[in-house]
Amino acid sequence: MLLRAFVVKNKKLPFLLAFVYYITNGVIQYRTQNFLESPYCNTAPIQPYLGFVHLTPLRACRMGLQKFDERMEMNVGKNSIVTLIVFLMAALSCTQQKTKPEKSSKWPDKVKVAAVQTCGFDKWLKIKEGCSPVESVVKYIERAAADDVQLVVFPEYHLGRISVPGPQSRKISKAAAENGIYVIVGCWEVFEDETFSSAALLFGREGNIVGKYYKTHAAVDTYDELPAYSKPPSGKDKQWFIENDPEWIMKRGNNLPVFELDFGRIGILICYDGYFPETYSVLSLKGAEIIVWINGRGGRIQDYYVRTFMEQNLVSMICTNQDYGAGTMLAQYPNKIDAICRQTGEGYITAEFDLKRLRFARKNSRNFQQRRPELYKEITMPHQIWEDYKNIRK
Repeated sequence: MLLRAFVVKNKKLPFLLAFVYYITNGVIQYRTQNFLESPYCNTAPIQPYLGFVHLTPLRACRMGLQKFDERMEMNVGKNSIVTLIVFLMAALSCTQQKTKPEKSSKWPDKVKVAAVQTCGFDKWLKIKEGCSPVESVVKYIERAAADDVQLVVFPEYHLGRISVPGPQSRKISKAAAENGIYVIVGCWEVFEDETFSSAALLFGREGNIVGKYYKTHAAVDTYDELPAYSKPPSGKDKQWFIENDPEWIMKRGNNLPVFELDFGRIGILICYDGYFPETYSVLSLKGAEIIVWINGRGGRIQDYYVRTFMEQNLVSMICTNQDYGAGTMLAQYPNKIDAICRQTGEGYITAEFDLKRLRFARKNSRNFQQRRPELYKEITMPHQIWEDYKNIRK
């Protein structure tokens, strides 16, 4: 005899029926609609045999029908109070598994983001007269929040040389908390031992700093000896480097973290980091769906780089630059530029990213399925390419 109980979400009556039928040595199947709104149903056959309670739920996932076999067994006597307790615990566990969505199912399908091109401290700690970097950040936080933006991003170096936490970061924390918005802004973070890094500070909705990224590739400008950029200028003190070529002596970051926000996962790159294709690959493979690329340089952020790295790595991008440069942009996978600041000067742009479409593409990517990591080991090895060209002169 087979009894099928079809249930409505959050109704537990079928489990009571299951127990009643269990003690009469019957078999019950419990079904509920899959939380991913798949056309498939979950099935949990409950079978008493040999004095065991045997519970095996099978969950079908949309786009793949992956099955997860989970079992609970305990040697108990039939018709005993222990059987009742064990079975009800198992039933409750089954219910929780079927109604608890995975993390990605809780994320929204879309997110509105903003990028700001504005004045601030540059690489050499110079700043435009009348520019107030912190006040500018607070102003744009309030504007972005009024526009229902969830994440607003500012350029590299923007806050200058600061300690973190400090008065500058506390003002931004307060604004982020008051407006319930994520904020990313660049600075030179100075540590207790007077070393420093080019940093991107990530503020959470409650105002606390929930993440930091330190620039991993030094964008040096000067050198004494060939090969080019191999050694710093000689005979210079620390202050000279701070004022003229600080990235020779900055403390470089040693990892490429991915940050999990309440709408999805992001990675961060700072200026020169974005010219190394490996950085995008690592962040995407670690789960980043949006890559934030903050810059502080003259010239324009190249949209052809952005389009290429988005399509190759199945990510969308938020790019910012200082106002003496240009190219601040918001772009979506595979190659769509939603908004861009084409000229130098102050700029503020917003766009709504379609994360559902992006996630569908990432889930079904042929490239992700057909990778051959064993072939790519050379990428992680040091290679002195310049040694092949010793005979080439300036």
